[in-house]
Amino acid sequence: MAYGLYRAAKEVAPHFLGWNHGGRYVAGGALLLAGLYELTPLKEVCLRHCRGPIRFVVGGWGDGPGGALRMGIEHGLYCVGCCWGLMVALFALGVMSLTWMAVIAAVIFAQKVLPSGARLAPVFAVAFVALGVWVAVSPATVPGLHVPGHGAPAMRMGA
Repeated sequence: MAYGLYRAAKEVAPHFLGWNHGGRYVAGGALLLAGLYELTPLKEVCLRHCRGPIRFVVGGWGDGPGGALRMGIEHGLYCVGCCWGLMVALFALGVMSLTWMAVIAAVIFAQKVLPSGARLAPVFAVAFVALGVWVAVSPATVPGLHVPGHGAPAMRMGA
C-alpha cells in the first residue's frame, strides 16, 4: 500500500518527493505522525491486544476455516493498528537501512515484550517527533539515513 501511494505521488508531482524539494519534509512529517500516533488510545488498545493475545484466542475462538479466517483477519488488524506508525517510520528512514531496521525492531520488541513496554509510548513519541524534525531540518546529519547525493548512509548511531 505504501509503495502504491508513493507511485501515485510520483505520478501527480514527479519531483515533489525528491530531497531537494519536499521529500525530507514528507519523511519528517511521517516520523512526526508516527510519534503522535504512539499517544493515541487506538495505539494503546491495539498494543494491549498484541501484548496479550490469549484473551482474544480464548474469548473469540472460531471453529473451522471460516472461524480461523475471521480470527486471523481480526488479529491482523490489531497488529496493523499497533505497528503501522512504526512501519511508516521505517519507510521514512529507509527500509534498506540496517541501522534503522534494528532500531525499529528494538522499539517493537520493547513495546510488545518488556514488562514496562506499554508505558514506553510517550518516550518513543518524543523520540519520533524529534527525529522527524531532525530529518526535515538536516537529513544529511541523521545516522543511517541515505540522502540522495550525499553518498552512503552512516552506519553508526552516535554521530
